[in-house]
Amino acid sequence: MKFLSALCACSLVLLAGCAGSKGSVDGDAGAKAPSTECPENESFYGSGLAGSYQTALMLAQRGIASSLDSAVKAGVDTLGRIARDDELEKFSLVAQAQFLSRIENPENVGIDTVEEISGKFTVRACMARVNAAIPFRGKMAALRDSVGLLAAEVSAQEGPLEKHAAYKALRNVYARTLALQRILAALGAERDASPDSAYVKASREFSMYRAAYAFVFKKVAHESDTPQSERLYALAYARMAKDYPVRQATCGNALSVEMDVYPVTCDTSSFGMVCNAGITLKGSTCKGDSLFVLQSNVNAQGADEPEAMERLGTAVSEGVWYDEWRKDLNKWSLK
Repeated sequence: MKFLSALCACSLVLLAGCAGSKGSVDGDAGAKAPSTECPENESFYGSGLAGSYQTALMLAQRGIASSLDSAVKAGVDTLGRIARDDELEKFSLVAQAQFLSRIENPENVGIDTVEEISGKFTVRACMARVNAAIPFRGKMAALRDSVGLLAAEVSAQEGPLEKHAAYKALRNVYARTLALQRILAALGAERDASPDSAYVKASREFSMYRAAYAFVFKKVAHESDTPQSERLYALAYARMAKDYPVRQATCGNALSVEMDVYPVTCDTSSFGMVCNAGITLKGSTCKGDSLFVLQSNVNAQGADEPEAMERLGTAVSEGVWYDEWRKDLNKWSLK
């Protein structure tokens, strides 16, 4: 079990709390631990039998770890789903596994009995259920404080990336509180099933922010614009509109993007006619603060200019140039 490494590390500490034995054990291993540490039916036990006391103790600790892990998982299976959305539920289950990976309060593990018979040691160790819950209660208090602080951070941030990052951090911490709710309930602690009000408020606020968020488009006009460049702009705009929340409107709660399609140039070559178009996308806040600049050159070849222009349109609407843009734009979509 994953608890083993943590439990083994506390072996020397536990020796001081060992119970009396029917045989003889070196050092303080025979010191009886108070019976109140491990009340019957409210404790986790583990036993170990080996040729040395230390090995028997290690096996007993492994048994406690196994009992605790099984009890929590059984209780969690009974409680079932705790989060409404799938992603948050997944996060909480990952956090739960992390919390159960080791025992963080080995000082609360006691020794019930120690026996030595014919050179073999039998050690029975225990941990009270109420003691098993101690580290989880402490973590819950700290994480709930963090939820409040992160919820305030979501409200305070104005930039889309910063607000999104704050919200993701809030969800991760809140998922950990859900995991602790499951564990504490499985250990017999009273379950607080009410959602955290700070999280609910921040989550609602961010949902409204994201619903109104969009890429607001502006076209950079040139005196030398031609029907060909206008067509290429329309094709590039349509391509982005398939992937992102784009609109042509007044910038409010949005990302302002300006698209510039430079006038097309066509030149003859040994293979016919080659037409080129430069496309630039500038992103900024609605206040005008620059955020990013993306630029690509798209070209196509044809037997003559009409064929080259037709192929240039296809390259704008289907070409690989857009794949590089998508890598940068994805982070601005707040998904």
